[in-house]
Amino acid sequence: MVNLIEELVLLTIADDGSVAFTAGGSGFRMSAIGACLVELNNAGRIDADLDAVHVLSQEPVGNAAIDRVLALVAAGPEKPVSQWVRQLAPLSGEIVRLALGSLAQRGILAQQESRFLWVLKSRRYPLIDGAEQKEAKLRILSTLLGNDLPTPHDTVLLGLARVGGVLEGFLTTAEIARLDDRIEQIGGIDLIAKGVEIALRDEQEQIARSFLAPIC
Repeated sequence: MVNLIEELVLLTIADDGSVAFTAGGSGFRMSAIGACLVELNNAGRIDADLDAVHVLSQEPVGNAAIDRVLALVAAGPEKPVSQWVRQLAPLSGEIVRLALGSLAQRGILAQQESRFLWVLKSRRYPLIDGAEQKEAKLRILSTLLGNDLPTPHDTVLLGLARVGGVLEGFLTTAEIARLDDRIEQIGGIDLIAKGVEIALRDEQEQIARSFLAPIC
């Protein structure tokens, strides 16, 4: 199974190995942390509610990127999702590199000089438990442009991609505007993705206050 952080990373990589500009924004960095928190919540390692992230178990899940976030959260005090997202965002580069390494190790991507190229040109993941899985970008486009019902996994992925500005890397502004209602309908913000949205807003407000500070 390709997890949320790995699929979020894959959404930023084009067929030619180039990386979308969206991977350079604070939205992507915070969404990457949010994706790890979602996976930890789903795995029963944490419980995220409206007030704080509670660590239930420090047992590794077996994925380097996700386990790195678990170790960091377990070492700190309980605090809201938005605060953890902002605190860990500067470490997102490390988290993304771990995710890329996992994808390369499993034969989904291959590193060639400064690029990560798709090994499978069909844009489908290798067989997992006898089943073939369509790549995330194709699933999102099929869902947005058709009537496919998304899985809970894809709903959260789309929500994180929407909040993090990742969709702008493979959809035009006009397409996003045209599909806005459908994106809103499918990518319903869950609690952790909402925390990412709050963290982004708080960061932007802080930058704005600093930029427009009173003149002494």
